[in-house]
Amino acid sequence: MEDIIHLLPDVVANQIAAGEVVQRPASAVKELIENAIDAGATNIQLIIKDAGRTLIQVVDNGKGMSFSDARLCFERHATSKITSSQDLFSLTTKGFRGEALASIAAIAQVELKTKPENESIGTLVVIEGSQIKEQIPVATQNGTSFSVKNIFFNVPARRNFLKSDTIELGHIEEEFFRIALIHSNISFSFYNNGKLITQLIPSNFYQRIVNLMGTHFKEKLYPVEQLTDTIKISGFVAKPENAKKKKSEQYLFINNRYVKHYLLTHAVEAAYKELIPDGYKPAFFIKIDVDPATIDVNISPTKIEVKLQDERLIYGFLNAAVKKSLGTLSLTPQLDFESDRALEIGHIDENRPIRIPTATCNPNYNPFHSNTSHSEHSSKPDQSRQIDNWSQFLSDIKNTKFETKETELESALNFEDPKEEEENAADNLYFSAITFSNKYLVYKTDKTLAIIDIARARERILYEKYMTAFDNTPIVIQQSLFPETITLSGSAADLAKDLKPDLYKLGYDLEPIDSVSFAVNGTPTGEDSEDLQSTIENLISTYQSHQFLYKSDRGKNLATCLAKQKRSHFSPINTPEAQKDFVHQLFNSSMPTVSPSGKKIIHLLTEESLGQFFA
Repeated sequence: MEDIIHLLPDVVANQIAAGEVVQRPASAVKELIENAIDAGATNIQLIIKDAGRTLIQVVDNGKGMSFSDARLCFERHATSKITSSQDLFSLTTKGFRGEALASIAAIAQVELKTKPENESIGTLVVIEGSQIKEQIPVATQNGTSFSVKNIFFNVPARRNFLKSDTIELGHIEEEFFRIALIHSNISFSFYNNGKLITQLIPSNFYQRIVNLMGTHFKEKLYPVEQLTDTIKISGFVAKPENAKKKKSEQYLFINNRYVKHYLLTHAVEAAYKELIPDGYKPAFFIKIDVDPATIDVNISPTKIEVKLQDERLIYGFLNAAVKKSLGTLSLTPQLDFESDRALEIGHIDENRPIRIPTATCNPNYNPFHSNTSHSEHSSKPDQSRQIDNWSQFLSDIKNTKFETKETELESALNFEDPKEEEENAADNLYFSAITFSNKYLVYKTDKTLAIIDIARARERILYEKYMTAFDNTPIVIQQSLFPETITLSGSAADLAKDLKPDLYKLGYDLEPIDSVSFAVNGTPTGEDSEDLQSTIENLISTYQSHQFLYKSDRGKNLATCLAKQKRSHFSPINTPEAQKDFVHQLFNSSMPTVSPSGKKIIHLLTEESLGQFFA
């Protein structure tokens, strides 16, 4: 039999390895910046063009490399971080495998300039697809400059899988944030297409969070501290009211390495269990320091997942530390035996005469018989009349047979224009429509009951309103007397500037102040006061995540995102007039039965379906 097993060529092997380590431009950014940190750099510049497709350059002032090391660093498994297997259990560096540079060089055109401080001349190395094109002495500054050009130039299939520039820039920005956050003692500069996006000077951890995430975080953060013989926990958690439905502001670091660890993330979220709604995620920035011998970072090529020797012990410490922080700030339910507001006494006028307290009672009171006067219920229908209406209501259901078809929904509900004046309209609607838990509106006709999900219905109503704003009727803007300032991340700020005309049509007048800050000069007329920072920030974030779904229609994307975000912000619909107007707005929309998110809005109950409850 002919032999069929053979060794892969080095070029192919390197491209396969690159597929594990370099998944997108952001992966190369992570590896290059981490190498700069391992080299002892105190100042790091990240320069990208076209979201990393054209250029990724990292310049540092680290210790640099010799002429021979500059060549050897591109070989697979060439590393200065470890020398034996035992070193894997005492790692203090970011990298150690010696695969990153070899992987990057396999799928890009790489130019390396490097010089140690104690040498007068540096080295230039040029590589394309793992092939060395040039290695010569060159005059250059101390440290190292890596330029990665035309990533995936020789693997077009991988290049075609890259997302839009906005999405890829967001991934790069996230990798930059993760590294810059934990290394607050290092200066960082981030340039995109020749424009400075972020510049950071050495600071403490708190200030680095504020500088990266925005000044609005100053009032959101509470410290977390826990120190034992085996573990040190420090960092900050955000107020419960700042929780979001996305995990975009959750940063966990173990031994100065950003990691994803489900169990430890759950430890933090569990501490918020009674403080935030279901489905929402708290923001946190937590640092954990443990003995390197108790952690294994060698379980994934990207080193973002780790295995801890005693996960449950760390879980308990972390959960307790966060609960302690929240409890100290009186945010968790607790008994305070040192304070009883019932015993607090306000200011008493010293000239007021002292009177002996008196008590009175009603000798005719009988708890089993109501003596409530008619005047107390003058605003409500007569009791006997309520009973008659209720009997009629049951009779209508009993005598009505109705086949639930969405195409016949509007006629089945028999809805009338609220502008038409009807005799005793309020009385007729007393039992015709009620709200339940401010979540559902039950609408009665002579044929059926319609249960309307208020939030989903409002999402549909708002969506139609916003789409109309894009077509021909922009929302009226109420100018702010004192404009509020908001701060966004670099990629979000760029997108906000691009969307500025569309946001204006939706009622938000944004004026750029600098590369990441905006003054909100106006908001939609008639809307209640809102957290503009969170509103715009969440809108931009959701818009970015939906870009793949709405490639050709940015207006539809914005309308969908904003409608879903604001659907729960409404006053109770308790009056007959408000209920009728709400239903009227819903049925004037293009698709009253389905929300823009594709969720069912209305459920119909017929005599037959009600009868099944009592079968």
